[in-house]
Amino acid sequence: MFFLGAFSGCLVLFVGFFFLAMLAALLGRDGSSELNFSSDKVAIVPIDGEILESREAIEALHRHAENPMVKAIVIRINSPGGAIAPSQEIYSEIRRTRKSSGKPIIASLDSVAASGGYYIAVGCDRIVANPGSITGSIGVIMQWFELKELIQWAKVKPETLTSGAMKDAGSPYREMTEGERAYLQRIVSQLHLQFVKAVAAGRVGKLSEAEVAKLADGRVFTGEEAHALKLVDELGSLDDAITAAAKMGGIEGEPARIYPRKREGSLFELLTSSGDTEALVGTMLRRRLPRFLYEW
Repeated sequence: MFFLGAFSGCLVLFVGFFFLAMLAALLGRDGSSELNFSSDKVAIVPIDGEILESREAIEALHRHAENPMVKAIVIRINSPGGAIAPSQEIYSEIRRTRKSSGKPIIASLDSVAASGGYYIAVGCDRIVANPGSITGSIGVIMQWFELKELIQWAKVKPETLTSGAMKDAGSPYREMTEGERAYLQRIVSQLHLQFVKAVAAGRVGKLSEAEVAKLADGRVFTGEEAHALKLVDELGSLDDAITAAAKMGGIEGEPARIYPRKREGSLFELLTSSGDTEALVGTMLRRRLPRFLYEW
């Protein structure tokens, strides 16, 4: 009886540990910070701040597409836009994930989802915006500082060697020539046309390319205006977007939600990071040279 009881106890402990290990594996796989035993879930993928890279968002889409417990995905966007290539990559991956997995993907617009943020949104099945969300800004911007007079005042003479006439187009050390201006404007116009075509493809059946082009002069819209112009599908909150995603994903009742884990910095990062000052300096340094941006 003693050995039988000991064996039974060990078996119960083994099953318990196995269950906890499986549960931890599932939670680790979907990246959730919540403990929820429902088998039907809606995953939330955030796009926050300036868009400078796409890896994190794409990895999240891959993870949720492969997870059988995730029935739908909500892209929560709070971004003024950013670099062009990452915006295009996330947009393309959303469309690819929709096609390969068959899972609906809904965009939920937070305070701002402009330019590159809106570019990403149009890759989704539906767009839900708050009435006061700022969105649109369908356009391309390129800015830099001309430092010619400052350089002259400082009595500094920069020297530049190039392999071709256009290699230093947009140099901050001198005035731009008309040829350089036309050359850079051509690139801006081409990138703008790519944006218009992407919006038209995402809003197919709702807006034609010609209709999108009329709205693509860089202006922003409130969520209410965007809804009237058919740039978004409905007005609502994040909860409304999750409810719509759950319905499209065939989930009955209140869906479980998978939020990404909040990244906690290490002690070393806390001691060495200069926080907002470092971010501000980094932003100013990135503005030092010309960049083509989908940004408001």
